[in-house]
Amino acid sequence: MADIDFIIERLIMRVGNQCVNIRNDNLKKREITSVQSETLLYFEAHEGAPIWNLKKHLNISHQAARNLVERIRLKDYLYLETSKEDARFKCVYLTEKGKYICSELKKEGTSAGQQLLKGLSAEEKEKLLEMLERMSKNV
Repeated sequence: MADIDFIIERLIMRVGNQCVNIRNDNLKKREITSVQSETLLYFEAHEGAPIWNLKKHLNISHQAARNLVERIRLKDYLYLETSKEDARFKCVYLTEKGKYICSELKKEGTSAGQQLLKGLSAEEKEKLLEMLERMSKNV
């Protein structure tokens, strides 16, 4: 059984590396990094969230989160507003340009996902998702 475990692990690594390479090529075209894309997608899903929440989401220091947001803001993908509830916090929003980038990232991710899962039935996709979630909990 150890042989099949090794083979599965290697195949997962190969597929993962191929997915990362495709994603990195797409990000390079847009001149953003993977952590910047993760940040944009986070603030798309959590519009108006404070930088503090990004810190927790990415498990980074507050200073690193502030610097990350500032670098993305300078590209005109984000803007900041002082919180109405607590003036100590800055709330983060996507600009129109940021919203466009998020939609493009999702399209490219969906396209890559469709290519990856081509030939699988809806039932097989559900089963694969369930297994991957279980595997993720193991590591």
